[in-house]
Amino acid sequence: MLQLSRVNEVFSFLGPVTDFLWEFPRNFEFYKNIPLIGNFTLAILLLMGCGIYFTMRLKFVQIRYFKKSLQILKNKSSNQVGISPMAAFLLSSATRIGPGNIMGVTGAVLAGGPGALFWMWVSAFFGMATSFVEATLAQIFKEKNEDDYVGGIAYYGRKLLNNSKLAGLVI
Repeated sequence: MLQLSRVNEVFSFLGPVTDFLWEFPRNFEFYKNIPLIGNFTLAILLLMGCGIYFTMRLKFVQIRYFKKSLQILKNKSSNQVGISPMAAFLLSSATRIGPGNIMGVTGAVLAGGPGALFWMWVSAFFGMATSFVEATLAQIFKEKNEDDYVGGIAYYGRKLLNNSKLAGLVI
């Protein structure tokens, strides 16, 4: 117990910083007074804005390729590594969903009632387009490292920002 309180003391400065960033710019009075938009944080506007933009730009990729994605998942063949499309999908889902999201849904329904579930579905729908773009960028910018391929946001973020190390640490 002593160790946990010590860790909490060391990182106690993070609470106010994250509160400020998560509430930004709602913590300013002039922003709060803007009708409708003043109710949302910058993070929510960016996430939903990107999702809506990618959905429109990619002509509703979530709907257009839904049938094809189901057909791919039913395919029982595996590649040279031996991973079937279904196994790859389940592994990918496990890394994206996780216990934090399960607890988040419970908390959202508890705080916001059943209407929160509807808005989670709406945000998930637009989030699918964002996820599609993320996965596509990861495939475009993956690199060969000896016998393995490596990639992800640290790799394509760095490439898109002219090899700036600010995008992430690539080991």
